[in-house]
Amino acid sequence: MFDLNESDMLSRLHQYKLDRTDGWCYISVHEIMAGENAKVQFIAVPNLAIHQAEKEHFGIGESAQEALADCLKKIKNVGIRTLFPHLEQAYREPDTVPD
Repeated sequence: MFDLNESDMLSRLHQYKLDRTDGWCYISVHEIMAGENAKVQFIAVPNLAIHQAEKEHFGIGESAQEALADCLKKIKNVGIRTLFPHLEQAYREPDTVPD
């Protein structure tokens, strides 16, 4: 149906935003449309636009709702800073405020 390279995967995105008291993140649910390497139909990925959480926090399922629910269950008690530890510098308060 789609003319893709052998290792390519094409997905439709369903985008959500999770707001918490310690910050926020997006959750992108990928609906796999084409790709020979896809092992599941839906994958929910916590992310901050250009950074994604580790795979242990991904949700999977046979529907977008199922993948989203699986992801939310995995990250329920995980802080935003824990999901994205490599961005710790972005969370720091500046030492001085520029004029």
